[in-house]
Amino acid sequence: MPRRIVLLGATGYTGRLVADALVRNKARPVLAGRSSQNLAALGVQLGKGLDTAVVDVRHPETLIELLEADDVLVSTVGPFEALGRPVIEAAVQCRATYLDSCSEPAVLRSVYEEVAPEAEAAGVVLVPGCGFEFVVGNLAAWLALESAGNLATGVEVGYFVTGHARSTSSVGARASAGAAALAPHFTWPIAVGALEHLAIPRMLPAIREVSVYMGGPKSERVARAGAQLVGAAARLPGVPAMVRWVSGLPRSKDGPDETERASVSGFVTATAHDAAGRELRTVRLGRVNPYTFTGNFLAWAAMRAARDGIAGAGAVGPVEAFGLRALVEGCVAAGVKAAI
Repeated sequence: MPRRIVLLGATGYTGRLVADALVRNKARPVLAGRSSQNLAALGVQLGKGLDTAVVDVRHPETLIELLEADDVLVSTVGPFEALGRPVIEAAVQCRATYLDSCSEPAVLRSVYEEVAPEAEAAGVVLVPGCGFEFVVGNLAAWLALESAGNLATGVEVGYFVTGHARSTSSVGARASAGAAALAPHFTWPIAVGALEHLAIPRMLPAIREVSVYMGGPKSERVARAGAQLVGAAARLPGVPAMVRWVSGLPRSKDGPDETERASVSGFVTATAHDAAGRELRTVRLGRVNPYTFTGNFLAWAAMRAARDGIAGAGAVGPVEAFGLRALVEGCVAAGVKAAI
């Protein structure tokens, strides 16, 4: 019998996308969040009489009271820098499998370096970063490296967005971006911090360079310089408070509707190279809206974890968690078109 799926942050923008995808796939998650009224309204909207639970992550005991051993906990509560740690610690304490939509590099690093040993000792699996960033990049990188074979010593991953992305970002994404901009990044040499740096070398020690950038092949130098400027600015008095204030400003709505999501798509390229920098294999994964993908993929991952479990313990990347072939199936089911 499948294990119980608990969706934390169910009434937020990403949470609603995950809830809808779960229900469309005949799952019955427990909807958890801070507002009983919003939870009840979401339950009515989904039309399935789903169980709900009032949980406030600022009071972790409310989550600990809800969770049971072997639950699958899916968290979409951000920004994760401020709200993520108590949720992960509750999952470890209750021995629940944990998945989230985090795309904040510093938080992902802390999960791998600080929380993972405790989770491993408890026999708990943590699968952070189960969104468009950075699942699709991990998949593209693995496909490129697998095709390149033993000559590969490094991989470069690029994330691209087409359409009017600035006008169709969610409140949560803006808050997370503000938090991530102020956090120190980790580099291998690199333009941005990403899950790829943590997950790929863990399973492929021969890979000595992992580079991730946003926007385009010519943007790496600009992105690196921009990261240095942001890092310097973050140390100036008053700047962190200003960034948090701007990213937390109220918006007229939580995020893009279905029509607006259809106008924005993302794709990923990954290029494996050898020690001399020669390109060996490039993989491009087809266009999909990042929000749509994240909602669908988190639902797929939660249902697979509930049905089959995830082997191992501690923090694991998407390939390690699900296996390469199953991950391909999950990404295709979530909207990724194909490797080109």
